[in-house]
Amino acid sequence: CVAYAYTAELSVVPNEQTQYNSRFQLIHYLTMLSFTFVVMTGAAVLHTDDVGTARISQSVAFAACTSVFGLSFRHFFRPRPALRACTVPGKAQLFLSGFRKLSSTFSRIWSRWYALRYFLLSVMLSESATAALSTISTTYMTHVLEMNAAEIGKVFLCVFVGGIPGSRLGGLAGVVLNPLRSAMLCLVLFVVNTSLAAAVLTGPEYKNGMYGFAAVWGVCLSWLHPAHASLYCTIIPRGQESELMGIYIFSGQVLAWLPPLLFSFLNEIGASMSIGMASLNLFFAGGFLFLLMIGNYDEAVAFSSQDENNNMVWTPIDDEGSPTTTTARGGAQPILLT
Repeated sequence: CVAYAYTAELSVVPNEQTQYNSRFQLIHYLTMLSFTFVVMTGAAVLHTDDVGTARISQSVAFAACTSVFGLSFRHFFRPRPALRACTVPGKAQLFLSGFRKLSSTFSRIWSRWYALRYFLLSVMLSESATAALSTISTTYMTHVLEMNAAEIGKVFLCVFVGGIPGSRLGGLAGVVLNPLRSAMLCLVLFVVNTSLAAAVLTGPEYKNGMYGFAAVWGVCLSWLHPAHASLYCTIIPRGQESELMGIYIFSGQVLAWLPPLLFSFLNEIGASMSIGMASLNLFFAGGFLFLLMIGNYDEAVAFSSQDENNNMVWTPIDDEGSPTTTTARGGAQPILLT
């Protein structure tokens, strides 16, 4: 959440935001792959059990995070003035003012900022599925494919490896298309790969195919997250980026419990685990439909730069199929891009 709070301030140019987030995701997956290699090597050299491996993992993570965060805060975070003055009206308490501000922002998102509303609804569904993918796939590999711990570890290693070209592919798609179409294309790939995995991987004899599907999931994961971040950073109003990025992180986690619950429910009523795996597509498809409702990406970006005091309301399409802005008095006016 701390890292994302600064992402929106890097640039308001869509191509630059896409490239920044793509590089960040590439570094992220390279770091996870390196971390996995270091921990596995340390465990093999020291001949540790599961508890010992966990201790090595936590020690390496603590040392790395302490060094990196210490270096960053010491040299890269310079003093700067506040983006806006903090005013507490009347006898209101500072603690409660934050909640009032969030309430006001949620109200504006729901009533006026249609692009953000549809995007956050999409994130609630699609990122809840990506968060549950590791849990559901692990259960599937254990009970359906009968894979042991070492084989499951190799599967997740394939996810990390697939994430490296995926971050580059996502960056390229975001520049050639735009972040909105890039995210939609990624969700289509998610649906296709998950459907094929559920249909093909039906028993232990097909477990070797899991490595290929895991690599494609890795591509999708490292593609979708920077596409979402780039899209969000370019359609949010200026001046409250940190607050809105916090809402973005919250939206991605608020429904994380729902896909595992649906998977468990289907399992309890006797449905095949293949159906439970395929149920993730409901969330990916729902995320795709909400992204589709955003409408024209360029119009959404243009609206984000409008002065908030003019009481403009963005709507995805008008009667002629073109996005419009509407004044508080109700008159529809087309956005003119410059």
